[in-house]
Amino acid sequence: QATMTTPSLFVYVALLAIALGVSADTADICSKSTTGISDDELAVTCYSGNFLTKMLGELNQGQNKTAEHVRVHLLPYLGGNMTLAALQMDSPDNPTCTVCYTDKDTSVGLTSLRNSLNPEQLTAYDSLGVCYARLTEAIMRALPKSPCGVWLRATPEVTPYDQVLAMMKGIFAEAVNPSLCPQ
Repeated sequence: QATMTTPSLFVYVALLAIALGVSADTADICSKSTTGISDDELAVTCYSGNFLTKMLGELNQGQNKTAEHVRVHLLPYLGGNMTLAALQMDSPDNPTCTVCYTDKDTSVGLTSLRNSLNPEQLTAYDSLGVCYARLTEAIMRALPKSPCGVWLRATPEVTPYDQVLAMMKGIFAEAVNPSLCPQ
């Protein structure tokens, strides 16, 4: 059985969007009709895509970002209210820490980004009990990186929407379920 590599999947999704007449510049990562994703997978795509389309847009506009910088912001965002609150007081000295650092400004910024979604979108994501550490790692594996692995690599030829859509479809294809939690 042949499998698509990530870059060819990005191209496939971009071409599919063009063929369907979806404008990637205005496509809504939270829309069932533009993504072709439904239910639990849409909830995860919408929530994570809210962060990722913003970040990938910044990257494609020339803002350099290390993979580690993105990971330490993505993990507390994907963990939801619990990990966003942990940013207010967590410490690597605590062996049961969840984000393992304290940054109140990051907590405020990521909470604001989270709250840019509507209550139904937040409830749909939160109700899944997503294994946010697994989702973070899956996303980080899928993001394009420099040969040394330190820097994220811009891919301006593919819109952030198309990148996120391809990435999430690839993650779901390998996952046991949309929450990425073991059964």
